[in-house]
Order: sequence, then structure tokens, then C-alpha cells
Amino acid sequence: MKRLVLILLIPVFLISGCSEKKESFISKVVNEMKSHNSVSYKTTEKYYYENERDTITTPFDVWIVRDEDDSARNGYIWVDNNYRPYNMIYDRGDFYLAIPPKKTTVLYTDFNEDFISPIDWIDVFLKPDSFAGLINNPQTDAEFSDTVCQGENCVKISLNSHDGNDNAVTNVTYLISKSSFTPVYAKMVSEKDGRIYVNQLFFSDFKFNNADLIKLRERKQKVLADNPVDREGYNSEISRLEKMLHIGEKAPLFEGKYYSTGENFSLSDYIGKNVIIVDFWYTHCPPCVKAMPSLSELYTKYKDKGLKIFGLNSVDNQHRSLKYLKTFLGNRDLSYDVVMTQPEVDIQYKINGYPTIYVVDKEGKVAYIEIGFDEEKFEVLKARVRELLE
Repeated sequence: MKRLVLILLIPVFLISGCSEKKESFISKVVNEMKSHNSVSYKTTEKYYYENERDTITTPFDVWIVRDEDDSARNGYIWVDNNYRPYNMIYDRGDFYLAIPPKKTTVLYTDFNEDFISPIDWIDVFLKPDSFAGLINNPQTDAEFSDTVCQGENCVKISLNSHDGNDNAVTNVTYLISKSSFTPVYAKMVSEKDGRIYVNQLFFSDFKFNNADLIKLRERKQKVLADNPVDREGYNSEISRLEKMLHIGEKAPLFEGKYYSTGENFSLSDYIGKNVIIVDFWYTHCPPCVKAMPSLSELYTKYKDKGLKIFGLNSVDNQHRSLKYLKTFLGNRDLSYDVVMTQPEVDIQYKINGYPTIYVVDKEGKVAYIEIGFDEEKFEVLKARVRELLE
């Protein structure tokens, strides 16, 4: 994730229908944020590409407490992803991604990226002067107007930027309540090479000075005790592959249910008969989605020669996400079967990133592994599949 840098070019406007200048309103926002030691709120994120059919929706709970000993962000941050049961914790430069279904935590050091998106308000609360500096920079400016959102009288702040180096255009909009000086809604629209990406956040339930740093750190220790941290260079692809099943190992057998029919699935039914690809994926994973057309094309080409592909999904296999999964798969014409599994299968296959694709030969042994997805790596996978089928 790259931090959004805005370069804004618009003359100074007064807030429409108000006598207050923009500087006065922003000053009130800044002072309100500075007057509190902590904040908690809920936000729901929606994002999509305008030329695609899916809107990904994820609810989050956020807690932020100021920490004068943190020189990077000025605070302690806890974000719960309520679509997946993940905890995201920032504490003095360290970012912990706790993944309870896998009983593990990924540690990222020197973390300075966004938690949810560039418009998630987290750094605005911790560094409100930077927000004011962005808007009041003599060489930059914003459009201000009055509006109503969710029954709140709000000020709409629209920021525009253009990156001449890569021909990217970005617009960021905040709707900020006139009474509480907190965001009700935020939207970022980015256009590059004709592709338009939209990211929206809906904010609610702002509560100030209700989070306790000591209690949050105690909660962190419990989460880490239940989900131990892997500190051994987890993020390099080589080290991640080392921690997974190795080529030549027997592929663990497992069971699940076919999504389309609800019938029982067993990997053992195909061992010895087919070359098998198992793709570990979930709906809110952009590279997982990107891999689907390539996997469908590969299966269509080689299914009559003995190839089987199964898309394994344990993340969306819960009551609150199955309805969205139905919509998601209904928007796609996959040629291969999706199999609903339990998190234990991901643990058996030592999954530490999505998508992860294993190729299993006819003897039931791992023949190839791919973490993530890009076209160049997928060409190598296809070549290996052809070799095994021949």
C-alpha cells in the first residue's frame, strides 16, 4: 500500500451558505481532534473498479489512543476486520496481523502504511495538523460546500490531484459533520490508464476518550499468546515458501463440500487419476480474483487431458459471508469447482498468503507452488502442468 500524496490546485472558496471561511472550519476540526486522548468508531468500507461488477464490503471497528512515545504515528491503533476474524494492531512501529483461524500472527516492523485505506481518518486523528497543512498549503487548495448526509449537516471537502508522472488522477472527498467535526463519509476515486478505482468509507458511532492504552496492550498480549508471532523473515517469498509444503511431499488429504451442490468432496477421490490444482482463495482478495479467469482458461484447455482444478475457500465459509459469496460467484463464469473447506485445511497446507496455488501430480505429491498471482509466474505454472499431463 502506498500512501496517497495529494497535490491540489483550486482557488480558496468560502463554505457555501456560511460566513465561516474554510480555515475556520478546519481549525475547529483540528482542535476537536486534539482535545481528545482516544477515539473509537465503526466504519464500513466499499470498494470496486467501475468497469467491474463487484462491490467489496467490509465492516471494521477502530480504536486509537495517543502515545507520546511513538515517534512515527503518535499513537496506538487497533482495527478489527469484521468480515474476516482478523485483528490489526499497531504499537510503536510494529504492525501485528493476527489471524485466529490459522492460530498465527504476522509481524511487520517499521510499518507506516494505511490500515484500511488512505481515507480511514486514523492518521487525521493522530496528526490533525497534517490534515490542516494539506488543505491550507499556499500552493494547494480544496473545494468546500454545504451538504446533508445521513441526516447530518455537513461540510463537503473535495481534494483533487494529478500525478503527471504516471498519468493518474485522484479525487478525495470528506463529508464532515458541522456539529461533531467528525467524518460521516469519505470517498476516494483514482483513475489511471482508463481504469477507475472507487473506495468509500461510511463512519458511525464516534466515541471519544473511552479507550484505555493499558487495557488494549493487555488485550494484545492475549491475542499474541493465542496466535503466536512468526518473527523469522516471514515476509520474503523465499522464507514463506520454506514454511510451506515442499515439492515432493505428499499432499495432505482433506474433505469439504462442493459449493454448487452441497455434496461431499474428498481429495482422495482424485489422487492417482488426475493432475490437481488446489487454489486457496477468498472473495476480498484482489489477486485471488485476478487469478480466476486464468485458472478457468487453463481448466477449459486441459480438463479432457486429466486436469482438475478446485478453488478452496474457508474464509467465506460462514453465515455472514455466504450471501455475498453467492452474489460474487454469480457474477463469474468459472469453469472449475469451488469447494468450501474449514480453516484446518489451510493450516494443513501451511498457507501464509492468498492466493496460494498448489499443483499435485498423479502420485499425490506436490509438484509446484505459487504464492500470489501474476501472469509471468502463471506461465511457469502452466508449463509445469503441461509436463505433468504429458
